[in-house]
Parts: sequence; structure tokens; C-alpha cells
Amino acid sequence: MPGLLDATPALLDARAVHARWSKVNCEYLDYVERTPACLQRSSYPNLYRDPSLRVFSIQPWPFFVDSARYREVGEVAVGMDRLLRSVIERFLRNDPREVARFYGSNDDRPPEAPEVNEALVMVVAEEPSGVAGAPARADYVETARGLRMVEYNAGGTLGGLQTDAVAGQYLASPLTARFLSEQNLRVRPPQILQLLFLHLVEDTVRMGAWTEGELNVAVVVRPAEPPRVAVHSVDAYNRHLRAALRACGVQGGGRVFLCDADDLVLDGNWIRLHGHRVHAVIEQHDGSADLRATFRAFKMGGVNLYSGPIAWLINDKRNLVLISEHADSDEFTAAERALIEAHLPWTRRALPQRTTFRRRPFRIPEDLVEHREEMVLKKASSVGGRQVVVGRFLADAQWERAIARALSEEDWVVQEYEEGLPFCFQSEAGVVRHDMIWGLFTFGGRFGGAYLRLAPVGRAGGRVNGCQGADVGAALEVIG
Repeated sequence: MPGLLDATPALLDARAVHARWSKVNCEYLDYVERTPACLQRSSYPNLYRDPSLRVFSIQPWPFFVDSARYREVGEVAVGMDRLLRSVIERFLRNDPREVARFYGSNDDRPPEAPEVNEALVMVVAEEPSGVAGAPARADYVETARGLRMVEYNAGGTLGGLQTDAVAGQYLASPLTARFLSEQNLRVRPPQILQLLFLHLVEDTVRMGAWTEGELNVAVVVRPAEPPRVAVHSVDAYNRHLRAALRACGVQGGGRVFLCDADDLVLDGNWIRLHGHRVHAVIEQHDGSADLRATFRAFKMGGVNLYSGPIAWLINDKRNLVLISEHADSDEFTAAERALIEAHLPWTRRALPQRTTFRRRPFRIPEDLVEHREEMVLKKASSVGGRQVVVGRFLADAQWERAIARALSEEDWVVQEYEEGLPFCFQSEAGVVRHDMIWGLFTFGGRFGGAYLRLAPVGRAGGRVNGCQGADVGAALEVIG
């Protein structure tokens, strides 16, 4: 008689997908079958004991990744990150006129986005620019062709920094702890915050913003509403900062402060907060914070900033277009071309043009209608899964309206839809097939760990994002 998890072909397929990452995943699914409590979210009350996690919907089941696969994922993340950081210089030569023309703003840009013009580009692109140091997270979906990058985000305001805490709660869950004990398994949780603060200290010392004494960090949170502030654990931040200071040989100690942008005061080339000199500032706000004074201090070398207005350029989805359009050109080395072929979907600007798709002639917009189920439209500056339109989840008339809007606003991209492999996780409806997004962090050329987002297939129009109600999860690395 088939077990609960073998009820549908989709879940049978999911077992094979889970096994590709680690055979421990299949052992865990077997454990779920013989442990009915695993099917109830009420069996995992500890997941929300950490105040920083209470605003999230957490997937109760962990996901396991063998060390060899984890290293492979890290190599992909670092290689693709290096490509994305290079596009402004590689294709636009850091020329203010070309950069302003390519990223030209329109009247429908988000209110927090700066207007991109030559004057702004001249100031922003001059070193220090923040491009090399910006923390980043690229989002991937696993398909039959492997991991495919669907989005890239860089700067201070990155979702997923709480993944370490999620993993900690997995390990503290009696049900998960029992499974690990029965299987005699050792696992390593993500170390995203530890690696972020290690990068922050190294980068701040390297640029000369710190030379002696304490090394203090300000995390700018706005709006300063209790649920938003609670996401940030000052205790965890300080613990990881102290560890990073020790690892880098910084003897003077330091502290992390949560603050509003208005609390930061320009003092010559420095920034002060409540009487303390601040050496690094991390943006964690909704775009409304005025950090112009901090940006001036950054340009003068008095403070490190993650990441200032440069983030709007390196996050722009049109950067994926530059790589995709030149994927076969001599602009890239053979190794880079292989990386692009393996991991970047076809992406073009949503503007009238003749191009190729799957090596055949393709007209935009005419052929977009016929290829609705294979395409996704995304506004270049969209965040949080907003202004992302997945063709296969729309009727023809809705898709045609989305195309018309993209053409009118002139700052959208069209990307090939990447169909994810099936994953098997718990939901309110029982055990069902899920789409899963891998958020892979990179900090200064170093892989920073994985942040998972999961949702039942087809929910929220195919957008797997916390803003659309997706669960968050963590990958546990199997060691030994």
C-alpha cells in the first residue's frame, strides 16, 4: 500500500529531486511518514520563539544538502555574482552618458528610486562606488537544466538575513532533533550573518574607514515600527560583529546600533550616532531614508556604506539583458560563456525589436502573445516580487494588457519562464508539491549561504516571495 507521500506522481518525482541534494532528504520524508506529528504545524511551536522570526511564515521541514553539492552551489553563486558586478564597466564603460541613457528613469519609477541622469552617475560611479563591496543575493530556481538565475539583488536591504535564526529553530525543534539523533547525523546551519559581518569588517578596514579603536556599525531601519524593528536582533548582530573583529585582528571592540536615518549626523568626514563614531552603515529601510549626508561621508572615505544609490543600478534587471544579449560574444571568456549558458535564462528588454529566442528569429512585441506560457515580464526596478507578471498564469487578454504596459513604460524586461522541479513540503492542505527559490548570498567574492522560499505550485501567480505569502526555510549542510 503506498505511503502518504507517494499519493501522487508529483510527489514521487519530488523524492528523486530531494535525493539529488542529499539522500538524507529521503530519509527525512520516510521519518515524516512514520511520525504523524510532522504533518501538523502546531507540532513546531518553537519556530516562532525568536522575536525576529514572528513576521515570517516558516516552513517547518528542513532541507538537507550534502557538502559537495553545497560547494558546487557556492561556486555558481560567486561566478554569476562576479559577472553581474562587471556589467556597468564591461558594457557601458562607466561612461556617465551611456549609463544614464541605458538606465534612464521614467515617470513611473518607484518613488524611492533616484532619477538616473549624467550628474548622478558621475558622482555615484566614481570610487568608492560601493559596487565591489555591496552584499548580494541572487535568486535561482532549480530546473531540469540545473540552477537558473531569475533575479539579482545587491545592497544593504536584502531579505533572508534571518535564515540563520530559522536554521537554529530547526535544530531546536524536538521532532527534527529526534530525526537527527536517530540517523546519527551532524549538520551545519547557514552562517549568513557571520559571513556578512566578516565581510563588513574586512571591507571597512580595507577602505580605511576604520584605523583604530572601536569599529561601530549602524543599521538604518525605517519605518521604525515594532514588527519591522523586531526582525533585527541586535544581540545576534553584536555576537557576529565581535566574532568578525576577532577573526580580523581588530582589538578595539565595537557595537551594532539600530537607528533611523535622522539619527546619523555628519561630523566633518565622519558619521556620528548618539556621540559614537560610526564606521559602517547598513541600509535596512523602505527607500524613504535620506542618507545623503552618509553618502557624502562615504565618498570622502569616512564611513563605509551598504550600499547607497549604486544599488539601484546594480539591481536593475536590465543588467541581465546585457549579459544575455552578449552571451555568445567575445566580451566573455569561454568559462564565462559556459557559466551563462548553464545558469542565465534568455532575457531581453521589452521594447520593439527583432532578436532571437532559442536560436530562432523572435519579434518583440508580436511574438510575445504566442509565447505567453514561456515568458515572464518584470519591471526593471521591481522588488519583492511586485510588478512581475508570469504569462502562464494569465488569460490572453490580461497578458496583452501587461505587454502594452511594458511597452508604454519602456523599462521592463521579458525573461524566459523557468519551470522548477517538484519539491515536497508541508502546507495547510497537507503534503503538496512546492516551488522553491534558492536565494544565494555572496559577500566580497565569498559564498554566504542559502536562503529558501517555498510556496505550493501556482500560488500567487507563480511568484514565490514573502510578500506573496511564501514560506521561508533554511538548508542544513550534512557534514561527516
